[in-house]
Amino acid sequence: MICQRCGTYISSQDALTCDHCGALLSSEPSMTPMTGVRAIRQGRMGATPPVLPDQPREGVPEYGDFDMSPLPIAQERSPRRKTAPKGLASFASRPSTHRGVPVNSRARSRPIVARHVKTHSVKKHPVNWMLMGLIVIVILIGIWVGYSLYMSNTDEGQRITARRMVADTTEITLELATSTDDLRRTLREDALKELASAPAHAYWLVGQEYIDRGDVENAILSFRIANILDPENYDGLLLLANAYELNNDDAAAEALYLTLSETVAPSRTEAYTALIRMYQNQSRNPEAAAMMLKAYQNTDRESYRLERKDFIPNTPQVDLPAGRYELEQTVHLTSPQGYDIYYTLDDGAELPKDGIYTEDGIVKIPEGTLTLRAVCISEDLVSDPLSVTYQVFYPTPAAPKTNLAPNTYSSRKTVMLRPGDSKSKETLTFYYTIDGSTPTVESPVFDGTPIQLPTGRVTIRAVAVNEYGKMSSTCEVGYKIDTKPYPLEMYSETDQFDGFVIGVTSPEEFTQRFGAPSATTSAQYLTLTGEAQQMDYPWGSAVFLQTGNKWVLVSVEMNREITQGPRGVGFGSTESEITSVYKDFGQVKAPNGNRGLYYAHPNIGQVLQNADGTVTVQYSCSTLESKIWILQYVLTGDRVSKIVHFYQPQL
Repeated sequence: MICQRCGTYISSQDALTCDHCGALLSSEPSMTPMTGVRAIRQGRMGATPPVLPDQPREGVPEYGDFDMSPLPIAQERSPRRKTAPKGLASFASRPSTHRGVPVNSRARSRPIVARHVKTHSVKKHPVNWMLMGLIVIVILIGIWVGYSLYMSNTDEGQRITARRMVADTTEITLELATSTDDLRRTLREDALKELASAPAHAYWLVGQEYIDRGDVENAILSFRIANILDPENYDGLLLLANAYELNNDDAAAEALYLTLSETVAPSRTEAYTALIRMYQNQSRNPEAAAMMLKAYQNTDRESYRLERKDFIPNTPQVDLPAGRYELEQTVHLTSPQGYDIYYTLDDGAELPKDGIYTEDGIVKIPEGTLTLRAVCISEDLVSDPLSVTYQVFYPTPAAPKTNLAPNTYSSRKTVMLRPGDSKSKETLTFYYTIDGSTPTVESPVFDGTPIQLPTGRVTIRAVAVNEYGKMSSTCEVGYKIDTKPYPLEMYSETDQFDGFVIGVTSPEEFTQRFGAPSATTSAQYLTLTGEAQQMDYPWGSAVFLQTGNKWVLVSVEMNREITQGPRGVGFGSTESEITSVYKDFGQVKAPNGNRGLYYAHPNIGQVLQNADGTVTVQYSCSTLESKIWILQYVLTGDRVSKIVHFYQPQL
């Protein structure tokens, strides 16, 4: 193949460019078939080579076209030529006549070996700077990608990044990375993204390198960054706590050890051991003992239990085992090592702070189900508590009996009380009532004097109390004394004062009867939240309460007589005069001075002894509207000095 630019022969048929000048070779076939030397030079092997004049013709007529010379015009060739034969002026490529001589188209002429005498200089192609720039950019990108892969995927590269981040990180960055404020969420994400330039394990490794070099502050900073990225790494956090200790920051180390033992991995032992050592070095012995117990409970390591056993005092001992006992018991506490003992019978008490010191070790166990707890104290160390439960009970006496069988009697009767168990040797006290109430230790005491039964239907109730304070069940015996004088009626809502009615009288009606008040003030009536008004008078006061859309009278207090009272008793009356007009079972006074008149709740009559020496005769009743009225006569010097009549709201 011949280069059309420089004319150099190219031996390879597959070549795309010229080896001499670099021109692009065209492989497209020519529209006009090539013949002669040019076809041969263009690699057309089937072309018929021209017949030159200086070659033997072997009987083939000579015919050629010197215009189609195979030699390029630009090249000067000096082929050796023979002398033209006689009769011819030169070797012509065309005969003198138009009659041509047939040429054998299939004959191939002998190739001509030409010697280049002189070649023309070829112009060199200029440098492709765009290509060179593209190559340089590709090389730089490859270098950058390789560096990035090295820094992000190799251990040494990650450590380099971690060291750089430790050097650049400030407390502000750490504070932002751990912030929980939603308003700073973007800043927090940016800080975390910056810290995450290196993985957490790279920071842990770099922190260890700083520790080995003695750079504790940078080690702590590296560990803190790693903790932010990997907060549940027990071994890493343990290194951080150790670094805090090396930096004499015991508070931070203790807090981190506690986090490890309580949250991260309670079953691992390293944090417990470090805390126990720290507490002992700081003479915080109670906390060290508590941590030994906690470590044993969470890790189940026997070594912690044995260490604590040798560290704290021994548990106190008791001579009375747990169990059920009758009557009060005496227990002796002892310390195997002679330490002080504090005890308590209160389940809610904290030992030793709320405990009772016992010098002789004697503890009385009263009645009930009680747990005795005790500890031994050695300076600031406290032993494990002793805990023993006792069930102590006192014998309960039998209910008393009466000497009068229940029945209907036509004459007045008296009753005597006796022990329910005749074989009992206990010292008993009998309390009884005949007014209908339940007997208590504040009821009348049977002192051996026969109990006078009132007329009508009456029930005697009695209990026995032994020397240990145990009360028997209640003995109840009913009688009917069918004889005169028959009992009077109890106080009821029909017992009215002249001029007003509780729950009915309005302020206008009251002032019309008793005059205008000297003052009217707002007030709160007992436990009610409704609006109330108090009208003051020289003789006392009246209170009105708004119910619905009207005001009604709810209380009247009189210091002198302004109207006639129910059943003709009032100011100046004595206690006996008052009780004589209402029902009275004749019950004697109790030890506290009170006396029951009758009891059928809520209808109750009683005489009350006041702390200031006055006496109040009080009656209560239930109205048809299920409201409770109370009438009180206050006696000073055995005479009525004040009367109070009011409505009692039900709780």
